[in-house]
Amino acid sequence: MTGSGSNQPLGIFTASADGITTARDVSTGNLSTSPTFDGLISAKYSLKGQYWNRADWIFHRDTMALISKLKDGDGQYIWRQSVLENEPDRILGRPVMMSEYATNTLTTGTYCGVLGDFSNYWIADALDMIVQRLVELYAETNQTGFIGRAECDGMPTLAEAFARVKLA
Repeated sequence: MTGSGSNQPLGIFTASADGITTARDVSTGNLSTSPTFDGLISAKYSLKGQYWNRADWIFHRDTMALISKLKDGDGQYIWRQSVLENEPDRILGRPVMMSEYATNTLTTGTYCGVLGDFSNYWIADALDMIVQRLVELYAETNQTGFIGRAECDGMPTLAEAFARVKLA
């Protein structure tokens, strides 16, 4: 989620000309220490309608704790807990996913969430995963060792399919 793209995947919370540029940052309506209902609406509507059907929100659980307390002008909570098993909770009609790898530092100018069509985040496997069994090396202790090797990478491929929620 926060990879720099240098010897690691390029994360969605990393501003980059190769991935999601700062032009996709939405801070309008947010406070310096937390997102607001108006800020989330701004993020949703900064995303083109063609991406809405596949878009998901991603927030850290600490940020979700704040968002789950937000209310609209009529005093209704904007966060909708799912009433069906195995169906995600929703904010502004879109599913919400929680990740421990999403940013949870809520200070001025930081990213606190993202709304995006994640079919535009590509993961590429360069090599097949190889597992090597090491029997002789651990024979004295009656153990067997394994070494696994894989090469993969990932990055957002279409910036306009994402809107990052940024604090003011």
